[in-house]
Amino acid sequence: MKTLTVISLILLSFTFTIAQTAQYDVRLVQQHPFQCGDNLIYFDIQVKASSPENTFRIAEQNYRFDYDTLLLANPRIDQELGLSGVMDDVEFNVYSAHSINGTIKGTVSYNINFLFGPGYLLTNEWLPIGRLAFDILDPTGCLNLVWHTDTDFPPTDILTINTGSSLSRASSGAFNDYSGCFTDICLNCPPFLNLSYIIPDNLYRASMNINSNGVISNGSSVTYKAGNNILLGNGFSAQAQSFFSAEISGCD
Repeated sequence: MKTLTVISLILLSFTFTIAQTAQYDVRLVQQHPFQCGDNLIYFDIQVKASSPENTFRIAEQNYRFDYDTLLLANPRIDQELGLSGVMDDVEFNVYSAHSINGTIKGTVSYNINFLFGPGYLLTNEWLPIGRLAFDILDPTGCLNLVWHTDTDFPPTDILTINTGSSLSRASSGAFNDYSGCFTDICLNCPPFLNLSYIIPDNLYRASMNINSNGVISNGSSVTYKAGNNILLGNGFSAQAQSFFSAEISGCD
């Protein structure tokens, strides 16, 4: 088998081969509540090993998918949710900040550069990688986000690092696209809301319960209103100079 030697930014050498067992699944999740009238929508990129038997140590990653430019515009990174900077997983793993360099109109290219370390252990539990924000151009439309597979150009491409610091291309499993109409997924007042990570400025309403373990950043203004219960879980915080209020009230 031919090999190609690549040099990392700290001059570590890796051997690039094709992985025999590492296999991944990817998906797009509209997890953050889409509040009607905001003209903003968020999608999380998530990855996992395809099965418990296929766990592997993840290195370089390029996630690519298409979107409808008549419905969405201005893709940008809203939050980095995983594998950013230093990951303390048995040994130190260093990844650069995520980027969407290479993104063109209609195609997102979400990139993570692995700098050094033994790689992060990817299990068959979904790992959130990052959250993208889009401007909504047509709030009456129905959208489809479609993955670039390993046979599309440019492909979604994930590398694993093996014993001896050799890099291998993991094989692809399931590419889970996203489909939905804005009028169906717009949440004026859902029964339940689960709010995590960094919470964008907004009024969040639920007819019954809100559960939150997220962070309200310095200078942000966030209000929760729920009919029955508001639970602020482990990890919830409102930083200095932020405004936060929680009120038990209905949606009317």
